[in-house]
Amino acid sequence: MEHKFRRRRACTVALRLFAAFSLCITGTASQAAEPAPRSVAFWYAENPPLQELAQFEWAVVESGHVSTADVARIRQLGSQPFAYLSVGEFDGDRGSLTELGLDKGASAKRNKAWNSQVMDLTSPQWRNHLFERAHQLQAQGYAGLFLDTLDSFQLLPPSQWPGQQTALASFLRELHAREPKLKLFFNRGFEVLPELDGVAAAVAVESIHAGWDAGAKRYRPVSQADREWLETHLKPLRDKGMPLVAIDYLPPSQREQARKLARQLRDEGFIPFVTTPELDYLGVSTLEVQPRRIAMLYDPREGDLTVNAGHVMLGGLLEYLGYRIDYFPVDKPLPAHRFKGVYAGVVSWMNTGPPQDAQHFNAWITQRLDEDVPLVFLAGMPIENAVLLKRLGLHQSVQSAPTSLTLLSQDASLIGGFEAPLRLRTHELTPLSILPGGPKPGLLLADDKGNEFAPVVIGEWGGMVMAPYLVESNGEASRWIIDPFAFIQRALRLPLQPHPDTTTENGRRIATVHIDGDGFPSRAEIRGTPYAGQSVLDLFIKPHPFLTSVSIIEGEISPRGMFPFLAKELEPIARTIFADPKVEVATHTFSHPFFMQPEKAMKEDGFHPEYGLNMKIPGYDKIDFRREVFGSRDYINNNLTTAQKPVKMIFWPGDALPDEATLQYAYEAGLQNVNGGTTIITHANPSLTGLSPLLRPTAGGLQIYAPIINENMYTNLWKGPFYGFRDVIDTFELTDSPRRLRGLHLYYHFYSGTKQASIKVMDDIYAFMIKQQPISLWMSDYLPRVRGLYESSLARTADGDWQILGMNALRTVRIDPQMGWPDMTRSQGVAGVRDLPQGRYVHLSRDRALLALRPDRDPRPALEEANVPLSAWRYEDDGRITFAFAGEFDIEFSVRAAGPCHVEIKGQRYSPRAENGLWFFTLPMKQVSDAQLLCQ
Repeated sequence: MEHKFRRRRACTVALRLFAAFSLCITGTASQAAEPAPRSVAFWYAENPPLQELAQFEWAVVESGHVSTADVARIRQLGSQPFAYLSVGEFDGDRGSLTELGLDKGASAKRNKAWNSQVMDLTSPQWRNHLFERAHQLQAQGYAGLFLDTLDSFQLLPPSQWPGQQTALASFLRELHAREPKLKLFFNRGFEVLPELDGVAAAVAVESIHAGWDAGAKRYRPVSQADREWLETHLKPLRDKGMPLVAIDYLPPSQREQARKLARQLRDEGFIPFVTTPELDYLGVSTLEVQPRRIAMLYDPREGDLTVNAGHVMLGGLLEYLGYRIDYFPVDKPLPAHRFKGVYAGVVSWMNTGPPQDAQHFNAWITQRLDEDVPLVFLAGMPIENAVLLKRLGLHQSVQSAPTSLTLLSQDASLIGGFEAPLRLRTHELTPLSILPGGPKPGLLLADDKGNEFAPVVIGEWGGMVMAPYLVESNGEASRWIIDPFAFIQRALRLPLQPHPDTTTENGRRIATVHIDGDGFPSRAEIRGTPYAGQSVLDLFIKPHPFLTSVSIIEGEISPRGMFPFLAKELEPIARTIFADPKVEVATHTFSHPFFMQPEKAMKEDGFHPEYGLNMKIPGYDKIDFRREVFGSRDYINNNLTTAQKPVKMIFWPGDALPDEATLQYAYEAGLQNVNGGTTIITHANPSLTGLSPLLRPTAGGLQIYAPIINENMYTNLWKGPFYGFRDVIDTFELTDSPRRLRGLHLYYHFYSGTKQASIKVMDDIYAFMIKQQPISLWMSDYLPRVRGLYESSLARTADGDWQILGMNALRTVRIDPQMGWPDMTRSQGVAGVRDLPQGRYVHLSRDRALLALRPDRDPRPALEEANVPLSAWRYEDDGRITFAFAGEFDIEFSVRAAGPCHVEIKGQRYSPRAENGLWFFTLPMKQVSDAQLLCQ
């Protein structure tokens, strides 16, 4: 049985804290061995938000809630993870002690307040157990230990204190000697600190100004007398340079007070962390995480996540606003930890009424209200509890649906002016009205009896839009009735902050091209009737200046496939395609399953597999998804490409909705994955309801959707018209203006190289893309950028700057012009900015950056735009920059600078073309490092 340490707050009982101080300050304090951390956070709850915790230099976690991979991730993001370790107490009963062989190490005393066992610090069994546990934690990658319950021996008879204190000091000294790589972060320990010079890396104290009364279970202020008394004992520690971490307590709803308190503690010389007594809340330190997660609640009774409207129709819009979406099914327990500080808000899109466990759901919603986390309810109200509705300022009437309605008021900025006009609708009208003093109506209606209905409201708690005033649909097309951007931003009170952006890099719109393997053996209806594989290579890949990610279906071209007699002709074509320097390699599986979850698909109403479940390959009677992933990868690697250019990705086939296990296969096979999603927006149907999200999180890993759907959807499932894919140009235009929602993402199949109409259309599409002057990326380079949207985090420093990390390969944040311009002097990892009608795009040179802003444009030289990825940009002084690019094309970039500039590379000088304050460079190389930009 693994010993589980106590999920314990950092000394929440003031009496014990003050007793410890009164006994301990008898000599000089130890001096910290390393510089003090600038910020510290504690998280003892389950599901720690790793990206957000990594914003803090030190992050203390409960090791039982963190995997070894999580520890590595925190360190990778630049933070130092600390594991909680209880030194003086065992969190368990006597039976557990006996089972672990630790019963001889227990004292006769139990700590009833925590239901834990006070341990004998002189016991070899207990000491060896702690040494072993510390070694295990060090091996798991922790940078240090947060040592708690150091003063628990004071619960024993006073006659035992001297021996216990001596044992404690010797244990800590030996621990430091045994594990010198581990930083030891003491929770108090004042009794022994004078004897342990150089052992402690930092010391935590609590309740300097704001405390917690454990007995009364309430927050309480700390008296001035207690604080002055405490400060007299802290002074020796300060004199020796010991980093002091102050843990104070305030409820999550008092976030502004927490900010002020953190500033006060910092001014008093502490490293602050203002949190809750349970340490299940991301509080405020010398920096504050800026929430960029939104929790989306959905009801599986209405279908799984892939068909939930909140995911399908709203997900992409929230991603554009720069937010990560965490999806939670309401038929399972919802997260128990605090949401404030991590989540910007909670969105519910449910039509079926209250969840089955309505009591717990209502309690969970109440907790979010208590924390002041904004709530949004869309389509239906999952709450029927009158008390909770009253707290929202709402009342649910029981009268029958009205037959006619009168408009009393309308907020035109929220409803009726975005896509669909406002028409008064009675069908499915939710009978909710506003109580006196309740939220402000965005739409207020009345029936002929004087009853009022408020299907759209904005309140202090958030907002709601009820059916039928959210989206209108005629069965074939949908339109937003509300303005989803305006409503979400107002209801969730979203602040101005940088938005991670997957559409643009180095100021240019991102372009990708990826090809599914379908139709490779088909004959093109052109002179010579070549195979589609050859046609696509000759007509699309070779002539056009775009990196292209290409997949094949093993079952189409291999000797073990459907057409073994064609393999000798088809395999050489595939080898030639994969050998092209503009092509990277992917698999489209072995048998192209048309339903990635066939058992689930067969249970759906109206299931009609027109082409069966997969390609009919002789001897392959049942789909084996491991074979589909690993087998197709190995076939391509062994037969069609080289070790220097292996398979990098899997392009999901069919409905492109793999289950968790199949997604896990892809990750185990070392393959990135893409496809799924149905983004298609045309002038014939220009609604943003056609914008799919970019990704789907699952327990098996992230599924990343195709950013724009392929020609199959534009050509009536390839039944014609075959020129229909020209409408993808509509999609390119409508996802660029007035908002840049997508890059230029061309996605098609080999069969587009078979019809004269489709070939002509492809020429038009490529010509359009070339005119946009995008930055061309491999799909394998684009996918990590999407992961950056999901994994990145933001924090605000004490100076008001933005700390950005976890961007993975993503290198752009978009800022609102109201926020100002990058301050190139104070920023770090920032290369420049390009101001476009769609937004102000800031270029980053690495995956973590510090973005400082100023009201006007910085006159220092800055990157305006570039055609290949930037890998370094470092200001040596105001006029000299060291930079590096690495791409697949000759480098073209421009710099905005007040005076003339030139580039020097290994003694060679390159002069630019000047135009309107910009200096345009063309370098005859695809990669460069340690180049110098010099500007006067």
